[in-house]
Amino acid sequence: MELPDARRAKEQAEELIRELLAYGREFVQPRPYTLGDLAAASGMSISGVRTAYGRRDVDAVADATGAKPRDWRAQDPDPEPKGEVPA
Repeated sequence: MELPDARRAKEQAEELIRELLAYGREFVQPRPYTLGDLAAASGMSISGVRTAYGRRDVDAVADATGAKPRDWRAQDPDPEPKGEVPA
């Protein structure tokens, strides 16, 4: 059946978007991408970008790249994006 495959593809795309947003905000030096630029590129609102990713996404980017996130966000105790339900 194609529907489960499409759902998996959608979930993978959403995960990739969260990780790219995390990269753009937490890893790009010396200045991160602006919320406005990332909102325009992702089709999200600025507040949507701000809350779209969480610590798990930041950790995934750090693991994949070997880079360290910016210090102020690395200490964020909130492990999940707002409005997201863990799988």
